[in-house]
Amino acid sequence: MTGRRAIITGLGVVAANGIGTEAFWDATSLGISGIRPISRFSTADMLMSVAGEVSDFVIGDYIERKLANRTDRSTQYALAAVQEAVQDAALVLADENRQRVGAVIASTLGGMEYVLQQFQGLYTRGLRAMSAYTTIAWLQVANVGQASIHYGIQGYCKTPTHDAVGGLDALGLAYRAIRRGAADVIIAGGCEDLLEPTVLLTFAHTGDCVLGDDPNAYRPFDRRAAGLILGEGAGICILEDYEHARKRGAPIYGEIVGFGQTNDAHGLRAPSSDGRHYARAIRLAMQEGEVDPRDIAYFSLDGRALPASDDGEVEALRLVFGENLEQLPVTVPRTMLGHSYGAAGTIDAITALLALRHGLIPPTINCEQLNPDYRLNLVQKEARTLVGSTVLLGGRGVGGANVVLAIKKVEE
Repeated sequence: MTGRRAIITGLGVVAANGIGTEAFWDATSLGISGIRPISRFSTADMLMSVAGEVSDFVIGDYIERKLANRTDRSTQYALAAVQEAVQDAALVLADENRQRVGAVIASTLGGMEYVLQQFQGLYTRGLRAMSAYTTIAWLQVANVGQASIHYGIQGYCKTPTHDAVGGLDALGLAYRAIRRGAADVIIAGGCEDLLEPTVLLTFAHTGDCVLGDDPNAYRPFDRRAAGLILGEGAGICILEDYEHARKRGAPIYGEIVGFGQTNDAHGLRAPSSDGRHYARAIRLAMQEGEVDPRDIAYFSLDGRALPASDDGEVEALRLVFGENLEQLPVTVPRTMLGHSYGAAGTIDAITALLALRHGLIPPTINCEQLNPDYRLNLVQKEARTLVGSTVLLGGRGVGGANVVLAIKKVEE
């Protein structure tokens, strides 16, 4: 590993409570939720009828109609977020060595909405109703592919498909690639479109999601916790080598300083409740980033809102921080957005970078009956003044995945 530093110079976001970083932060900092009754299709006979649905998204503002007809909604979200992030970073890709520019964009399900709509046409209207672009649009790699084509990216490219932690993986992989000199600039993040009837039906039977029509039912660490609510969207960060960014006078939001990955080896369903391996991921990220616990402004938690998962996350925190846990601010901003799986970790990171810039810790909403056994210092209902220079971001996924990212404010 070289002495290179991986900093973040641009942000782009498409989320249920705001499209674009300004609208997103305005809502998130005020605790405004984007979870509402699903309007895209009828949910009359479904077990779940609320989600973090993106509204007022006009694809024509970002890409031409021909490409829109050939891509899934998740890819459209990704391209919109990439466009904003590139502009935010004042990055002129025509001036860059394209072989030193990369893209790492995560997705869990890929273009599921697109392919299921095409299958419906196939079954009801025959072969000619199915688009020739189906086999491309439904692949998770379509997001990196379309971004690379659009911006002429010829360098380091990857597509994490790591369940709910893909967005954190994308940032971690990009961070490592820049640190070791594999790229100077990487477009990194995640995207997801989970709001399709068949997808919702499947998730309703997993036991991970809270059922019903209550938009305020996503309650991690609450005595009433019964599961998460699904969301959708995209988050993109522009990562750059520090010296490269400094030479071009780029704006700087923060720096990724640590990345920890472990696995519970516990099973394909719920993560292990003992938290040992999640704790190890936290320690790995902190050790790599030389993070002093006293400098941690807050920890952005996974917050699955299932008692066993919440128990395991709290146990991991207690193993790392001990009695000091009660002084550590923690929060779950995705209670305002729903869990967007492949996009979730990157959106959490964008939230953290904006929090560091504005000096506010975004709140966790809906948790009026916090489980007293956890003894968490949960930021509830409204934002809190941020004190510290570092934010830790945690995520857990199917198969026992544990991922933790450490992001630090850069003092120039």
